[in-house]
Amino acid sequence: MRLRKQPMESRVTAMPTDLRRTVSAIVLAAFMFLAGMANLAGTGAAGDAIRPANHTSASEGTGRAFVWPTTGWVAANDTYVGGVHHPGAADIAAPHHTPVRAARAGRVVSTGWSDVSGWYVRIEHTAAGSYYYLTSYTHLLERPRVREGDVVSAVAGGGTVLGYGSRTGNANMSGPHTHFSIRRVDKVTGRVEQLSIPGLTIGSWVDSGDHIPGSYSGLTPIPVEPARPFDVRVTERHGLGMYASTRRRGDDYLGAIPQGTVVTVTGSERGQYRVRHDGRTGWVAHSGTRPAGSTATGVRVTTRYATVNVRRSPGGPVIGVVRGGTRLTGFGTDESGTWNRVQWRCTPATNRSDVTADRTRETGGCPDLSSTQSMKYGWISGGVSYPTSYFPTRTRVSGVTVYGDVVVDGLSRPDYDVTLGSLGIRAWVTVTGSRNGWYRIDYGGTRGWIRGWLTAGRQ
Repeated sequence: MRLRKQPMESRVTAMPTDLRRTVSAIVLAAFMFLAGMANLAGTGAAGDAIRPANHTSASEGTGRAFVWPTTGWVAANDTYVGGVHHPGAADIAAPHHTPVRAARAGRVVSTGWSDVSGWYVRIEHTAAGSYYYLTSYTHLLERPRVREGDVVSAVAGGGTVLGYGSRTGNANMSGPHTHFSIRRVDKVTGRVEQLSIPGLTIGSWVDSGDHIPGSYSGLTPIPVEPARPFDVRVTERHGLGMYASTRRRGDDYLGAIPQGTVVTVTGSERGQYRVRHDGRTGWVAHSGTRPAGSTATGVRVTTRYATVNVRRSPGGPVIGVVRGGTRLTGFGTDESGTWNRVQWRCTPATNRSDVTADRTRETGGCPDLSSTQSMKYGWISGGVSYPTSYFPTRTRVSGVTVYGDVVVDGLSRPDYDVTLGSLGIRAWVTVTGSRNGWYRIDYGGTRGWIRGWLTAGRQ
């Protein structure tokens, strides 16, 4: 007996539109309620009580059967922060446009769009014995780069690019991330088990191409290949500090790499990259860089106007408005360089309700807003907006501590001995700098620091 390939999200999509939206709203409301209860009660029994019976932990071991599909912070393992069950092996938080690769060689069994998963890919992996495996990759930025029936590859260090990380589907209230899951399917009965990854903790860092912990029956190890160098561009406004070791102490300081410089990464260790610059080799914070080929940047709307139009395409229909002075994240320009592609917050006040929305596209108005806001994509004229190194982000948990600022060797750093306050869940802040996974923000008129992995990341 073979598992039917149609994913749950596809079956939900097949419902009548009004019913599907109602169900989605109920599910979201239920999750937010449970999350709030779990945050009050803490971890433990709350998560165990609602964990489904077919949720199975992969046994400890060194099977080396799967590799991480992308690089970033672990935002959820088999539970969300607070203990509520998370129906996936991991949520990996990373900036938009971060490549998502196959976790193991296999055959693509489905791709497409659903209101729950956004753009997604499902891959089947054959195995010896009584099981085969399925991996899922959801909330991708746009239509996947692979199609049903494609054969994909995976090696330690890199493999087939399936798409790019984002926040499509029901992730529009969180930050950009890849929802990744591993399922085991009984070849005889068709029973599907959701596997959790042993030893995985929220807040940990994973690198694309590194082996995933756990032993998986019937799968052979993925061979280890030498690390492949790749290029990143420095985004720190005042330059990115380079250190002789990962200790990042003052006596290790080698100097700053100027903003905009492209360097080659030859190694990585828990959020730090080993690079060579100006004849010296050292370590820099990953959070002060972005892939050299990425077009993500900050965009700020001019303050000359109270509001500025957001359009579906360069010079196309108006789908909404943003206030003057708003900070956005941009993803490049059109061929003429006169229009900025941006992500914007669609609310009842900013939405153009007379514009027909298309839920399968990144652009468009907000269709029947079931919440107070929704993240969408659109275009803003370069005549009323300009690039900036600052970007907005939002906390994804409650009780995010804001630490003070201290200058060491001429560089701003978190001061762990000074606490300025704390932020609640889904609090918006503007990031003015970053260092080794930490974000620098303005807090009550004072410069402060928060842990970047407790936010939704670069929006």
